[in-house]
Amino acid sequence: MVLRNYLALSAVVGFMLGACSAWGAAGDITLSVPAQSSEIVLQTCSRFSGAVCSIAYRGKEHIDTRDHGRLLQSASSFDGYGECYNPTEGGAERDSWSSTSMLKAARAENNQIWTLTDMAFWLRPSQHYPRGCGKRKQITRAVNAIAVSGHLLEKSVSVGLSGFPNVIEHRVTYYVPTHFSHGVFEASTGYMPKDFSLALYFDPAGGTESDPGNRQGEQALPVILATPDRQYAMGVYSADLPQNGLGYGRFTFPDVVKWNCVFRENNVKPGAYSYRCLLALGTVAEVQDTLRRLNEAARAQPGRNPR
Repeated sequence: MVLRNYLALSAVVGFMLGACSAWGAAGDITLSVPAQSSEIVLQTCSRFSGAVCSIAYRGKEHIDTRDHGRLLQSASSFDGYGECYNPTEGGAERDSWSSTSMLKAARAENNQIWTLTDMAFWLRPSQHYPRGCGKRKQITRAVNAIAVSGHLLEKSVSVGLSGFPNVIEHRVTYYVPTHFSHGVFEASTGYMPKDFSLALYFDPAGGTESDPGNRQGEQALPVILATPDRQYAMGVYSADLPQNGLGYGRFTFPDVVKWNCVFRENNVKPGAYSYRCLLALGTVAEVQDTLRRLNEAARAQPGRNPR
């Protein structure tokens, strides 16, 4: 019943989209928004089912499309299966010039892009996965029996917030169609060019940075990835993190670096799960100041307890 309602929702917005082609049904949408004597240019691509495929600021591309999956996007996984049960906004592992994910609707208005996507599973049905599935290493094949997951992702990306022109707000709602004992929601993750090789953890409450060295994975502090000269940087913040000392991740790969903003839920019932992550752009000093002010604003909201 729940899934039927979500699919009905996608059909309605799809009909509305067809009535107004300017909304960008194909998913190729560009926003150019002034920010601190420059502009943030953000693009979504139909090739990746409407996922964010480019972010440029002050003439420097922070997210690009040099290879498949180098995006700002969202994903989820359930019950410890990791990539073996892994709905992914941008598409499947073996996608290239098109995406297995299905873009249901897309539109742009002022400084915001909105999309609705039926996410593809990262692996093909029953695909061999020799390194073992997530925490279930004894399982070596994808658990999903279909290619398109039926897990809908609704997202809105807003470039520039009041008082924070260099911030991108990334809001997502996952529509989970069935019950799971545990869910990991990678609400926002950015795969950035290798030249953003300087990684920092930043404490927005204390205003201090630390060098993670070779440490990778999740921990409690917001992550900043920057060029070594500290002139170009992207940092991530959520007022709802950390959860039990986790939530902000940093990872390196041969040709790309990654940060993420992750939420975990137990007893995941069919329904909607919503999250908000904020991305700050600028020099390292500007990003740190922005994260500090975002944290101050969040702590000042009624009902929030300072960390």
